[in-house]
Amino acid sequence: MRTAVLAVVVLLLGLGTAAPAGAVAPGCGPATVAVADRTLYEGTPAFGEPRPASTTFEFTVSVTAAAGCVPTGSVSYKTEDGSPGATSPDDYVPAEGRLSWTGDSSPRTVAVQVVKDAAAEPNEPFLLRLSDPVGLVLADDLAAGGILDDDGADGPPIMVSTDGGKICWRVCTVGVRLGGGPAKAPVTVHYRTLPLGTGEPAYVPVKDATVTIPPGASGGGAVVKLLDPKPGQAESRFVLELFAPSAGTLGNARTEVTIKPGG
Repeated sequence: MRTAVLAVVVLLLGLGTAAPAGAVAPGCGPATVAVADRTLYEGTPAFGEPRPASTTFEFTVSVTAAAGCVPTGSVSYKTEDGSPGATSPDDYVPAEGRLSWTGDSSPRTVAVQVVKDAAAEPNEPFLLRLSDPVGLVLADDLAAGGILDDDGADGPPIMVSTDGGKICWRVCTVGVRLGGGPAKAPVTVHYRTLPLGTGEPAYVPVKDATVTIPPGASGGGAVVKLLDPKPGQAESRFVLELFAPSAGTLGNARTEVTIKPGG
């Protein structure tokens, strides 16, 4: 009798053996899985940067389930050399593994490390392939990793520079320009402020912030927050310095900024 009662409880509460990996809920077909292309600049090693230096290419792998259904399953991934194109391990670090979904539909990310260099060379693709789906259906199993040269083989080398001297009043945005034409992929560069003089600063110091120049643009702005001026406050100065660009090299990395208390 006790065994029979336990069996009824198990049935009512849904307890017992877990569903096998990749099982699809009743009335729901398998979700589809796809990987998206990723194109970035290769990057140039900065002075003093540990070698080998690399740029991270993050590929997005997404699943799509029918309305009211949730994805459950897994898929393998592996990088492949381009033909022609990039080869491992000289141009990128090979990567492989497996991604799983157990009831959530959030995308997964595959990170591949691309080796930075200072050589002018053609743009080079490599591939990321999905395979061996369990509980999923492949919708797009192949992504291209587009490695863009930033050292001058397919055009002028990328040079990231600040504008010349800058005067600021209520707000302060220092221009950051990109030499070599509009960006073909996002370019980021870090910036910080360096004090000038011994007076009380009239701005909020910046230790490490970034400017992102989007594809198609030739520049952006480094923003520094200014403090409300005090009565009788004299003008003050600081230096804005660029460092660690994601592509190319630095040109004019520093610009002197003057803050006017009035205006």
